[in-house]
Amino acid sequence: MGLRDLSAIRCWIVSESKAGTIAQCRGVAEKLGVKAETRLVQRPDPARRGLARRLNRRWIHIRNVHLNRIRPPWPELAISCGRQAEPAVMAATRRSGGSIFTVHLQVPTVGFDRFDLCFVGRHDWRPDFDGRDDVLPMVGAPHRVDAATVAGHRAAAEQRFAALPGRRAAVMIGGPNPGYGYSPERVDAIIAQLRGLQAEGWSLLVTTSRRSDPAMLPRLRQALAGDRGFVWDRTGESPYFQYLAIADAVLVTVDSITMTCEAASTGLPVFSIPLDETPGPYLDKFRRFHRDMQETLGLTRPFAGAIEPYAYTPLDEAGRIAGIIRDRLAADRQRRGS
Repeated sequence: MGLRDLSAIRCWIVSESKAGTIAQCRGVAEKLGVKAETRLVQRPDPARRGLARRLNRRWIHIRNVHLNRIRPPWPELAISCGRQAEPAVMAATRRSGGSIFTVHLQVPTVGFDRFDLCFVGRHDWRPDFDGRDDVLPMVGAPHRVDAATVAGHRAAAEQRFAALPGRRAAVMIGGPNPGYGYSPERVDAIIAQLRGLQAEGWSLLVTTSRRSDPAMLPRLRQALAGDRGFVWDRTGESPYFQYLAIADAVLVTVDSITMTCEAASTGLPVFSIPLDETPGPYLDKFRRFHRDMQETLGLTRPFAGAIEPYAYTPLDEAGRIAGIIRDRLAADRQRRGS
């Protein structure tokens, strides 16, 4: 097997059971060209957590299997994300005798020295990370969206949304978090701006997310669905990739780093919809992210009611990270003499 060909290696994705963390790992694994086995880590039920506390023992489940039942064959590579994944990776590494090359896509709580390589978002970067060879910055978060994936959905999208005239904008609505909120006044303002786009000749392709307030969907459908608007009702297959395939621009609420990064991988103009702000460290992190995307990298623009075209080089963090892992894994093999 050549150093550039990793298709035959055994790889584990070790992640919390959150769509966002799983997508980060899978995006990198797919760019590496490996066939990864997914190990989802979840906390046990409350009764077992209580028992664990009484026994002074931490219980972590993988695929509903207790951590003590992790067994070989061990992977050559483990890609992990999420705090709950860390103990599982540490256990597998210990039991394998250190034979696993470990990559973590987040600031680890157990310390960087427990992983061979860590990638940390530039918005989470700290000065004490500078100069480390095992800790590298990444833009936002890696994901599974790329030009080839989007192109594969174009024909179906054109057929499904052929009735929507003119220019089309995909609108991605997230949900509240510790840094951002959706007050009734804010929602009214967003809807007014989106209706303004429709009045200017734009057709809108709108979706909410898992984090969205359930009351958001009916409001959007009532205000925007029609001759120039399609609002997914969250039943059946998600049209997310189809939206990206036929959109002329993308609008994303500022509470979602992942959806912003996915949109910025398309080469389409990407506009960030502002929300109510709650001061604190969480908001500060998001502000750093958007400042990086807008001012430093020129990938996105703030949305103020209008869409203007602009150009940039599409973001491909999963591919860039995969290239680094490939080189480091090859160097590790050479060091081990394998």
